[in-house]
Amino acid sequence: MQYIVLDLEWNQPISYHSPAYKSVGGKLLFEMIQIGAVKVDERMQVVDSFSQLIQPQHYIRLHPRISRITHITQEDLADAPPFNEAVAAFADWCGGDYVLLTWGCDDISVLNQNMTFYKCETPLSKIYDIQKLFGDVIGTPKERKGLKAAMEHLEINPDEENMPFHNAVNDAYYTALVFARMPDPAKVLEYPLTARKLQHLDRTKKESTAILRVRSIKDALKSAAAMTPPCPVCGKRMEVPEGYVRQRNDQYMALADCPQHGLAFVKLAFGKNDEGKRIMTRSSSLSEEQSKPYVHTKHLQWQQKIALQQQSSEE
Repeated sequence: MQYIVLDLEWNQPISYHSPAYKSVGGKLLFEMIQIGAVKVDERMQVVDSFSQLIQPQHYIRLHPRISRITHITQEDLADAPPFNEAVAAFADWCGGDYVLLTWGCDDISVLNQNMTFYKCETPLSKIYDIQKLFGDVIGTPKERKGLKAAMEHLEINPDEENMPFHNAVNDAYYTALVFARMPDPAKVLEYPLTARKLQHLDRTKKESTAILRVRSIKDALKSAAAMTPPCPVCGKRMEVPEGYVRQRNDQYMALADCPQHGLAFVKLAFGKNDEGKRIMTRSSSLSEEQSKPYVHTKHLQWQQKIALQQQSSEE
């Protein structure tokens, strides 16, 4: 039996007020534009790879944010096959004796919705969750760490110059590297995935706030609630790459990145509730500016702030 690690990229409506979206409503929130996968044999060696672009039939115009993140262009998709042909080619490549693995439930949910929408009858194997296996292995079963965070934890260095993230086959390869580092990779079969129903959230919402109980400021700053806060728009976990900078008193701020919605600012404020228990108020908001140069500059500035803060604490 072979393990096939799967990753997907997908497009989204230019506007949720567009005729394209209104014509299907919640039947197709995201339209797949790339299938990427790698085969892993029983010795945990990557032995083959698959990459197939898909020409969108409904959300025909590629969303600028998706193009920026994935580096896929409209021209790249022009000669690609439609969804059903791409899935059939993928199934042929998979062969007979295999299981599918992904990182978390997003891919299976999008895949399931696309297969239903396009009435695709190509049979595929059950899908299992490497992310859940990883969480149990490192002792954080309730946390859903991102792929980059898992690679950092395992000291796996990505080759971002030649194999950037957010390319389906590259992400599948990186996920396979994490999978191969598990002490008992076969235990992944104990974590079957079920597709969740995809629902449209209010994309006009740009801020969110949560109040959480914490034991100490030091622990809270390193917690999943601080380092992987939910996007204020889609609710998916964001990554905080640099960390938090102290602003004043017990207030901290960080930059976070949502793969779908871009740069966000996260603020933490610490205090006590009416019972005298320490609490953390976390607020997050999307940046009004999302251009690539702006985001890059902000992260460079934040790296400098973190370095200065660390230097000051050591003096």
